Amino acid sequence: MKIDKSLTTPLYNQIKAYLQEKIDSGKWEAGYRLAAERELAEQFNVSTITIKRAIHELVHDGYLHRQSGKGTFVIKKEEQDISKMVSLHNEREESAKHPHKLLSFKKVSAGSKLAKHLDIKPSDQVYKIIRLKIEDGSPAVIEYSFVPSITFPELSVEDIDDNLLYNIFTKKYGVELDKAKIYFSTALAYEYEKELLNVPKGEQLFVLERYTNSKQQDIIEYSKFILKENQAKYYLEVQL
Repeated sequence: MKIDKSLTTPLYNQIKAYLQEKIDSGKWEAGYRLAAERELAEQFNVSTITIKRAIHELVHDGYLHRQSGKGTFVIKKEEQDISKMVSLHNEREESAKHPHKLLSFKKVSAGSKLAKHLDIKPSDQVYKIIRLKIEDGSPAVIEYSFVPSITFPELSVEDIDDNLLYNIFTKKYGVELDKAKIYFSTALAYEYEKELLNVPKGEQLFVLERYTNSKQQDIIEYSKFILKENQAKYYLEVQL
């Protein structure tokens, strides 16, 4: 294991590239345990601080996972269809399961910020719904959803129990959906996100904001989805 100390490329980046190549090539499969940091430092003839930096970046990028007292392991970074992660489509199968943990459900005044998002008056009432989407038994997405109560009167906890909002809009209320506009950004994990998504404080998260329009071009929903960025390579496939 040699690195070129004469290059301008930082040593930790060279080591990171070497380790990542082992993973990408399949030489180190999911579950492979890396040598101890001190041992790697000796093999590369660098400091343990340099090794820690390279490993930290690969952990952040979703290639490695640290287990306290056990070591550092390769994890499988799978591709995820982002439309399924945030339920961009209307799932019509009656038997389909959409596991969510309801964190909060209440009716509140929109206020100035939400009023702009939904094109309503600040005094208008909206349902504020906070849910945690579960994937393979683990928390994957924090969902903040806001819908005007005048459009969806008598919306209840039972309605949204493990159900997609789009299903409720179309099946219970007969609303015809037209389009959804999605904005992409990032944010850092604070204490709330840290606890819910089981990520370190300050971890970078992926954020999507969705605006849904009915056939009448009314904005019937504004949602914000906060996803763990390092768990997968997200993609959006468009049918042409």
